[in-house]
Parts: sequence; C-alpha cells; structure tokens
Amino acid sequence: MSDVARDTGDAEFILAEIARRRRRSLPGRVTLGVLAACQLVLALPWLAGVSPLWSASFASSHHLTRDGAIGLILGATGIAVALNPRLAWFALPLVLLLVGVQGVFFFVDHSQFSVTHLFESIHLLGVAIVLGIGIFALPNPIRRSGRPRHRHLGGGPPRLRVVRPLD
Repeated sequence: MSDVARDTGDAEFILAEIARRRRRSLPGRVTLGVLAACQLVLALPWLAGVSPLWSASFASSHHLTRDGAIGLILGATGIAVALNPRLAWFALPLVLLLVGVQGVFFFVDHSQFSVTHLFESIHLLGVAIVLGIGIFALPNPIRRSGRPRHRHLGGGPPRLRVVRPLD
C-alpha cells in the first residue's frame, strides 16, 4: 500500500470518526444560527463606520470598520457551523483567533480612548458564537456497552450461585 493510499485512508477514518461523534443538537444549531445572524446584522453597517445601536460618540469609525470585518467573518462562520456542524473542528481555531484579535484591540483602543465600555460589551456576542462553535467541536462521548444486562436480576451483572451436590 502506497503512502498516498494510506494517508487517504487515514483522512477518511478521521473524517468518519468526527462525523460519528459530532453533536447534532437542533436547538443548539438554531441558537448558534440566531447569534451568528445577529452578529452579521450588526457587522454590515460597521463596515461603513456606522453603528445602528449607538451614536458616533461611542466608537471611532476605524474601530467600527475593524469590528465590522471581524464580525462579518464571525457571523458567516457561525452560520456555516449551524448549517453543518462538521465544520466546527475547522472553524474553532479561526474564531478563537478573531476573538483574540478583538481582545488585543480592546486594550489598545481603551488606551487611546477611542471606544467606550458600553460599546465593547457587544463583543460578548462574538464570545457566545465561539462557545457555541466550541460545543459543536467537542465530541460526544462514546457509550460503552460493557457487560450485557440481565433483566431478571435487576439490571446488574449476573450473580453466581454455588450449587452443591445432593448427598
């Protein structure tokens, strides 16, 4: 067997294992989709330097534009994972990086006084999206069947009896 064939077999095995153990919660997918859609609705005006919720005094236009670009990617990734949870494994590093970038610029913008604390609280939406994607990235535990259960003995393992010969 060639290395390419073995690598292909390994990749197929890994993808099959991810598919077998992935979470498929419909309420979780809907929640993640709604959070991601809210992020997209907020991010689109931010790209133009306009905030639909706050006045211009809460954040500078360059801050809004940067948050709009990050929010657009966060929202699109959240919707993609909500539609197909298998993507969570591959989306998690991206969204963690984006929230990390937002965290770094949180401190930079506060040192330059270009944003208020109230405006920065909207980034908790991005953190919620990351947590949602992280939940889908965690595998379901494999349930081990163990020993067969016997109904007539109360569901426990079979009991052994000592049988003595009749004298």
